Amino acid sequence: MKITPIGIYGSYPAAFGATGCYLVESENAKIVLDLGCGAFSRLRGFVDPSLVDAFIITHLHYDHFCDVFPLSYYPGRHVIYCPGTPADRFSLIKNASTLDVRVIGEGVRVSVKDLGLCFTRTVHGVETYAVRVTENGKSFVYTADTLWFDGLVNFCKGSSLVLADCGFCEGAPHMTAADGARLQKESGAEVIAVHLDPTGDAERLSAAGLEAVKEDKPIIPW
Repeated sequence: MKITPIGIYGSYPAAFGATGCYLVESENAKIVLDLGCGAFSRLRGFVDPSLVDAFIITHLHYDHFCDVFPLSYYPGRHVIYCPGTPADRFSLIKNASTLDVRVIGEGVRVSVKDLGLCFTRTVHGVETYAVRVTENGKSFVYTADTLWFDGLVNFCKGSSLVLADCGFCEGAPHMTAADGARLQKESGAEVIAVHLDPTGDAERLSAAGLEAVKEDKPIIPW
């Protein structure tokens, strides 16, 4: 299992970077978690998008799904899993003839070759899902965007790694570095902070004892 961070920022990318996007490669499958601003071009440096088995879009905020639109022009037919709301944004994806769109929801389980995926709804401004990815009994969690909620601890327990939305300051609709540290302690999983503030302020993460994800640096969760 290898996770390559393609886009690591939230809201908007830092210069030459991209917002949320993670390439996940197992022995037999390739999936992409989110496809944010600037991510499609960077993704092509690592994989031919036509070889990706499924694109998992955790929610329909533009910094997580806007590069689905250039993907829709790329040759081939692309499998997309995403929420069905907000309806106006969903219709833009659903009506693209090159996209095979499938709706996710609370508790939904999906198999993509040798990978198992399950979803739980998070606390965010639109319908949003954290995803747990399992290969041969081992798993990691990508929280997507969320505020703290107690159910996230149980969802993450037993996983080797959590890519957690905790890179913004208190007051934003996201977890804080302190929340990420708490999640690490209570779940027992290693937490790496994602959805980073594009201004580059990482001091609060290091102060909380958390590692920040790094663009292009592969993560081996087990």
